[in-house]
Amino acid sequence: MSWGLWFQVLLRGVWIHVGDGSPPIRGDVLLQGDSIAAIGLALPAPPSCLIIEASGKHLYPGLIGLGTPVGLIEIEAIRATHDEDEVGDFTPEVAAYTAFDVDSRVLPTLRANGILYVESVPKGGVIAGRAAIFRLEGRTREIAVVEPWGALHLYPPSLRSSLYAPPEEQDKMRRLAREKWEQLQSYLEKARRWCRGDSSELNIGFAAMCPYLEGKKPVVWHVEAAEDIEQALRLSLQYNLRSGIAGGSEALKVAALLRTTGTPVILKRTHRLPPHEDAPLDYAYTLPRMLLDSGVTVMLAHESFWNQRNLSYQAGTAVAYGTPPEQALAMLTSLPAQWLGLHRIGKIAIGYKASLLLCEGDLLDIPSSRILRAWIEGKEIDLLDNPQERLYRKYR
Repeated sequence: MSWGLWFQVLLRGVWIHVGDGSPPIRGDVLLQGDSIAAIGLALPAPPSCLIIEASGKHLYPGLIGLGTPVGLIEIEAIRATHDEDEVGDFTPEVAAYTAFDVDSRVLPTLRANGILYVESVPKGGVIAGRAAIFRLEGRTREIAVVEPWGALHLYPPSLRSSLYAPPEEQDKMRRLAREKWEQLQSYLEKARRWCRGDSSELNIGFAAMCPYLEGKKPVVWHVEAAEDIEQALRLSLQYNLRSGIAGGSEALKVAALLRTTGTPVILKRTHRLPPHEDAPLDYAYTLPRMLLDSGVTVMLAHESFWNQRNLSYQAGTAVAYGTPPEQALAMLTSLPAQWLGLHRIGKIAIGYKASLLLCEGDLLDIPSSRILRAWIEGKEIDLLDNPQERLYRKYR
């Protein structure tokens, strides 16, 4: 991915949004090879350096899409293009890496709106499998992949049945949900014993579980209701799982427990309906700020694959309802990078990868946001290589 030490770009006079929650600063940024070589005021231009006069423009770290089906789905209406689901309830051996499509026509549309990395996640069953992290640049999976064996994703059924179902149906739903949770606990127990060497039997599912049961890699629980979050955290403590909560619409009810256990919450989107009839209309918009105020680590994600392009605007809505702008940016950059174990990604700092967005206006604001140029690890990408942009130019 490196372009060599000879390739240098100097961005002059930009507003630098570091991506870690700190205020923006104005200065110059020197890119060398695939990394950021220097940051400062009036940096000297090396010989043969490409100088970009960017006074008044804004420089951001590339955004990271968490919990996405990107690369696993191409056309929703065509089943043959769906590779995100696996048959079976417990399939930790499943790896999104093996199915990622680097030729997906969706990828250029995401790059054009600032998403430079994605976590590609399998679905289906209770233990769906392992995610993979990709940079959105590369001719092959092997070139594009950043981490082939990422977080383990779990989708247990809710212990809370639908209020709109008949009473007898609610009882049945709760019973079936409890059974699934019990099966999950049994599977975790068997896997832990196997990983400790209690059995010599070959089991690819249990083998895949070992890094997670040893706390080496993260586990993501896709749960919404407070009782489901509590149950997920109980199992996480029992089995030494380094867990995060995805969805978490009722995370505020158990904020103290999340804070005490150091469990982050990945809010799937701010553009969603309130979780129940009694919730305020702006509940989803204000939830990031309320969780922050409660001392919970918050990251933002978005559902769907093609609609990931609107990820930055999820953060923009949170900003409009009280989340500090630079903290909202961190929810899409440095915090996801730390959570996923990605080094030298997610911030604008010396030694970090030069995955950057040069913007006119506020990246998180729909009316003013306009990405002028973008780099993935030092390589400038073509923002016009985008099917939607080509259609716009053809018919405007």
